[in-house]
Amino acid sequence: MDIEYPSYYDQFHCIASSCKDSCCRGWCIDVDKDSRERYDRVPGSFGEKLRATLKEEKGNYFFPLEENGNCPFLKENGLCEMICELGEDALCEVCQSYPRMKRSYGNYAQYDLNASCEEAFRLILSWDGEILRGREDTDAEEILSSEKERELIHLIAFRSALWEEIPYFSKDFNAFFLELYKFFLEAELLIYPNASAGKCKAGKIERLNSENVYLDSFSFLNEERFLEAINWQKKIKEKSLDFSKWRELFLEEVTKKGKKTFEYEFKNESNTVEKSEGNKEDRMNQSRLEEYFLKLPKEKQIDWEKAMPALCRYFLFRYTLLPLEEASLLPLFSLVYQSIEWIYTAYLLILNQYSVKDGNCYTGLIEGKEIKKEDKYFSCFFSEEPSILRIAVFFSKEIEHDEENIRQLLSYNPLSNICKKGV
Repeated sequence: MDIEYPSYYDQFHCIASSCKDSCCRGWCIDVDKDSRERYDRVPGSFGEKLRATLKEEKGNYFFPLEENGNCPFLKENGLCEMICELGEDALCEVCQSYPRMKRSYGNYAQYDLNASCEEAFRLILSWDGEILRGREDTDAEEILSSEKERELIHLIAFRSALWEEIPYFSKDFNAFFLELYKFFLEAELLIYPNASAGKCKAGKIERLNSENVYLDSFSFLNEERFLEAINWQKKIKEKSLDFSKWRELFLEEVTKKGKKTFEYEFKNESNTVEKSEGNKEDRMNQSRLEEYFLKLPKEKQIDWEKAMPALCRYFLFRYTLLPLEEASLLPLFSLVYQSIEWIYTAYLLILNQYSVKDGNCYTGLIEGKEIKKEDKYFSCFFSEEPSILRIAVFFSKEIEHDEENIRQLLSYNPLSNICKKGV
């Protein structure tokens, strides 16, 4: 079997008690059959604790969380009691493998790390995009039809070509995704020429690509899009109360008086700003979110500009095989865009309102207002200053471990808006 994995894969090591966002909190762990049978044979008082803690429901075994949300084997010092007593080999399959994951298709497999692990995401943030390849012996491989094998080859070739272009994409959020979207459209015509693209037919996609009709002035960050983002958030199966707090923050922003969050303005001849349908050459990107970005300290802007391509590579690699299920590249674009859009928007909104000033208060980096920690506290920051790492890890924990949540991110298609304009 041919395998691929990011260069950071083998660099991962659990940081144990140094991890603030521990995977030993908040997740009920399923126990596989082999581990359960092994736990039945553990002697002594710890063996008794194992068997007393292990629960069964409809033939499935698991360790229920304690009232505080911790795994029953998480010690006060942040270490795993099971590892301390029996060694790492005693862990059940889920605990041994996380954050590592594997996806396979025919004679091809991918290995990767989940971004829901804070140490894994540190590696992801610094990833230069290098992908390593190898061979792996396996007992059985799914035999693909020639058509499916050709589709897989085209997808990997598409990703490889995109990899070469990403370093040259604009650092501006809207321009970055405009370039990415065009790349997806071109590949959609080649790999899935018969796929439905919203209400647009292939001929219209081809025209959009060949003439750049409307696309160059298309704005991803617009009021309608922001409301759509709030709507998909309402459909998410929440795993943390913090997700509701984030949604409230999004809603607060869109209902602010004055200039709308994503409203664009244009310069008139006297250089005063007015709302207009002006030419794209005269457009000033003065949406409130973009103002937030421009008012950030320079180091925060640079942090995002470095993180955006890294996030893009992560989602593209992790979900490389998604188009095989959807028979289209566009759901993959939707997932990549909506995931990064949420992280970007959350980053700007939280830095606008809350940054740790001292142990008791937050002060906004942009607006400068102070808010008591107990009034609006996001536990995912662990009293640190808000960061891309903490936001992205939180997003991954909420979304990426639930198939239904992932599916909420697959339906955004900018082409549907383009077609409404009669292109």
